[in-house]
Amino acid sequence: MKRLRPRNFQDKLFLSRLLDTYLQALINSPLEVRLKALAFDTRIPETVFQRLMHLHRNPEDAPNIDAEDFHILFSNIQFRFPTVRLWLDEQGEIFIEM
Repeated sequence: MKRLRPRNFQDKLFLSRLLDTYLQALINSPLEVRLKALAFDTRIPETVFQRLMHLHRNPEDAPNIDAEDFHILFSNIQFRFPTVRLWLDEQGEIFIEM
C-alpha cells in the first residue's frame, strides 16, 4: 500500500475520483463533515467542490480545469483534517484512514 499525496498527481480525472472518494468518506464519517460547512470553512464555493468531485463522471469540463485547482482544494481540506490519510493499494483502490 502506498500513501497518496494529491500534489504528486497531474491526472485531473484521477484527482477528481480521489476528491470524490475523500469527500464521501468525510461526509459519511463520525466527523459529520457537511459539504456546505466545508465550503464555508475553506471559503471555497460549494459549487467548486461539486464541479471538481464530479469531473471524472463528466469529463467534458476537463479543459477548463487544471490539476492545480485540485491541489489547492486538497490543501485546504487537509489543513483542516490533518489526521485523514489517503492510501492506494496495488489494484488501484483508494483507502481513507481516519
